Amino acid sequence: MRTKIIALLSISISALIFTGCQPVGTSQMGSKDANLLGIVKINKAHYQPSGSATFSISTDEIYTRNDFGGDQVSLLWGLITLKDY
Repeated sequence: MRTKIIALLSISISALIFTGCQPVGTSQMGSKDANLLGIVKINKAHYQPSGSATFSISTDEIYTRNDFGGDQVSLLWGLITLKDY
């Protein structure tokens, strides 16, 4: 009985390890967005206008730069929006 449980656990663990998923950050078709329970939401190359119910801050208001990425970071469920465009 003990060997059956050990065999089942080892097969389950090896199946989890060798599932064929790509490592983080190497996906070609994956989403470019990240969301942490709505507290922090990052949209890469978003370039969309922010809503009217948010405090919108653009990075060119904070400091000067020439290479904008188009990223948009929303904090606290969209209360504050940081735009990089």
